[in-house]
Amino acid sequence: MNTEVFISYASDDRARILDLLERLREAGVSVWIDQMGIEGATMWSQEIVEAIDNCKVLILAISKRSTKSENVVKELALASERRKNILPVFLDSSGIPKSMEYQLAGIQRVEYFAGAEEQGLLAMIRSMAKLGVSVSAEASGAAANAPGFISHGPSHHIGSSGAKIEGAGWVKIWAAVAGVALLAVGMFFLGGSSQAPAPEDSSLGKTKTNDLEQTDLLADPVQLDTNRVVVLPFKTIGTSGETADLGYGLVSTLTSKLQPLQNLTVIAKESARQYEDSKLPPKQIGKALGAGTIVTGEIQTSGNKVQVNIQLINANTEDLGWGSTFTKSKDEFLDMQNEIATKLASELKGELNANEAQQLAEKATDNSEAQAEYQSGRREWNKRSLVGFANAIKHFERAIELDPDFANPYAGLADTYGLLPSYNMEPALEVMPKAKVNAEKAIELNPKLAEAYASLAWYQLSFEFDLNGAEENFKRAIRLNPNYATAYHWHGILFYVSGELNQSITLLKKALELEPTSLIIPSNLGNAYKLDGQFDLAMEACEIAFKVNPNFPPAIHYHSYCHDNYQDSIDRLTKSIEAHPAIPMTRRDLFQFYLKVKNVDLAKDQLIYSLEHFQDTMTVGFAEMYAGLGRYDEAIRWLKKGIKAKESSVLYVLTAFEFPDEFKSDPRFVELMKSINHPLYVEE
Repeated sequence: MNTEVFISYASDDRARILDLLERLREAGVSVWIDQMGIEGATMWSQEIVEAIDNCKVLILAISKRSTKSENVVKELALASERRKNILPVFLDSSGIPKSMEYQLAGIQRVEYFAGAEEQGLLAMIRSMAKLGVSVSAEASGAAANAPGFISHGPSHHIGSSGAKIEGAGWVKIWAAVAGVALLAVGMFFLGGSSQAPAPEDSSLGKTKTNDLEQTDLLADPVQLDTNRVVVLPFKTIGTSGETADLGYGLVSTLTSKLQPLQNLTVIAKESARQYEDSKLPPKQIGKALGAGTIVTGEIQTSGNKVQVNIQLINANTEDLGWGSTFTKSKDEFLDMQNEIATKLASELKGELNANEAQQLAEKATDNSEAQAEYQSGRREWNKRSLVGFANAIKHFERAIELDPDFANPYAGLADTYGLLPSYNMEPALEVMPKAKVNAEKAIELNPKLAEAYASLAWYQLSFEFDLNGAEENFKRAIRLNPNYATAYHWHGILFYVSGELNQSITLLKKALELEPTSLIIPSNLGNAYKLDGQFDLAMEACEIAFKVNPNFPPAIHYHSYCHDNYQDSIDRLTKSIEAHPAIPMTRRDLFQFYLKVKNVDLAKDQLIYSLEHFQDTMTVGFAEMYAGLGRYDEAIRWLKKGIKAKESSVLYVLTAFEFPDEFKSDPRFVELMKSINHPLYVEE
C-alpha cells in the first residue's frame, strides 16, 4: 500500500521529524520519510522519487537548516512538477528562501514550533484531511474542533512598540487617540450607500476534485487571518471630483505597493471598491473579503494642501491599531503616497528588507495625471465590455501621452488588445500584435512589472498557442507579485486548456481569494468545475458573479451547461442579450439551447443574426453551430478559417464550446488540433 504523505527534511532536524512521524502515525496517517535523513552530498535514491510520485501530500519541513539543503529543494521541485499538494511546516521562524518562493507562493503553511507541537499537529491533520489524506476519526474530530494555527507568514506588527497582533487581541492605543480615531472611523463606516451590493455569502463551501478534497478559499474562517489585508476606498473631503481622484489614486497605489511584499495577502482594489462608502461594520467587510486587517482613512484637500488620515482595524475584534496623519502639497502627492506606503508596510510586516524598501520608494510615474488616467483605464478594462475596452484604450493612450516612460499603461493596452479577440470583438490578427508590442514595451521600461509579464504570457497562450512560454511568464509574474490576481487567473485558464483541472482549480481559487468580487474569475472557476464534472460547484461559482451582475455573459454561459432546466437557460440568455447585445457568445449559447428543445427554426435565427453581425470575429463559434446542425463539412471549413485567423477561441474548442462527440472524433478535427499543437492532442 502506498504511503499518502512524504516528509522532506534535513538530517539536522531528524529528532524533531521522528517525533512528528510518531505523532502522525498515531493519528492514522501513513507517512514515508528517508530514515537516513538528507545530507547535502547524499545521492537521491529511486525510492525517494517513487515515494514522491505515490504520495498525496508532501510535507516540507522548513528550518534554517533545510532551506540550505539542495536535496530538499530538489524534492520540492519534483513534487511541484508532479502537481503534488505541498504543505509547508515551519519548524522555526526562518523565512522562505528565493529557491522556494515560486512553489510556495500563496500556499498556506503550518507553524510547528518547539513548545507548541500539539497545536501545530492539529493544524496539520486538519489541512491533510482537506487534501484527501486518510486520518483516524478521533484525530480528525480533535483537529476540526481546535483553533487554527495555519498562517500566511509572520504576524503583523502594530505601533512603535512592535507588539504583535495575536489572535483576537490587538494592542490598545491610548484612550484619547482611540476616541478621536473611533469618531473618524465611525464616520467613514456610516457614510452613504455602496456602489454595488456586497455579497452576503461568497463561500463555495467544501469542494472535491477527483482525488483531491479541498476547502474553498472563500469559506468563512473562525478567525480571519490578519496577514490578509484590504485597503478600502478612503472617505474624501473637499472638492468632490478632484479629491475623489486623489483618493482613488492613493488607494490604488497603496494596494499595488503592498502586493509584491512577501507574507502578506492583499485583496485586489477592484474588490475593495465594492465597499466604497459602505455602512457595514469592519467585521462584516472583513468576513466578506476574507481579510483580517482593514486599512481605511480619509483624504482631505484645502487649497494646495492634501491631508491623509490612515488607520488600521482588526476585522476580528474591530480594535484600532496603528494610525497616522500625513500632510503635503498637491505637487508632492506622489511622494506622499510612497511615504505612506512605506510606513504602512512597516506597520503591517515589521522590518522591511532592502529590496522591499527600494520597491516601496520607487515611483511608477512622476505625473499624477498620467497615474489617474491609467487607473481609470483599469477600471474600464475590468468591466469586460465593448464600451469598457474602448474607454480603457483611450485612458491608457492618454496616460502614455502624458508620460511616455510610464510602463503600466503599456501593460494595460496589452491586456485590452489581448482580450478583444477572446470576447469576439476584434479579429486576432489585427489586435494581438499590438498586445505583444505593448507588453514588450512595458517590460523594457520596467523589468520588474508583474502585469507586463502576465500580459505577454496571455499573448503567448492565446495567439501563439505557446503554453510553455506562457507558463514561464505567468510564473515570473507571480514571483514578482504573489498577490496579482490576473496572473493566477490566466495561469489557471492555461491549465484547464491542457486538461490539468486540479491545478487549474487551485489557481483560480487563489485568484478569487485575491479578488473576491470579480465577475470573470468565478465564471472561469465555474468552467473548471464543469469540466471536472462537478456541476453543483460550477453553478455555485457562477452564482458569485451573478450576485454582482446577474446578466454577466460568461457566468451565464458556463452556468447554463450545468443543469437540465433548458428553459431557465433560455430565459437567462435572452435577458443577457438584452443587456449585452454585442456579445457573440450569448447568441451561440442561445442557438445551442434552442436545439436542445428541438426548436431548430429559432436556433437558425441566431445563426443567421450572428453571420450578419459577427462573421469576422466568431469563426469557431460558427464551426460549433454548424456542427450542432450536423453539417460537419461546413464546421470544418469554419474551424480552418479560425486557425488561419489565429482566433484565440481555437485553443478552447474542448473547454468552452459544445461540439458533438462524433464531430470531435472526426479525423479531420483531430488533425486540425494536432496542427496547432493543442496540448490534449500532442502525441508523446
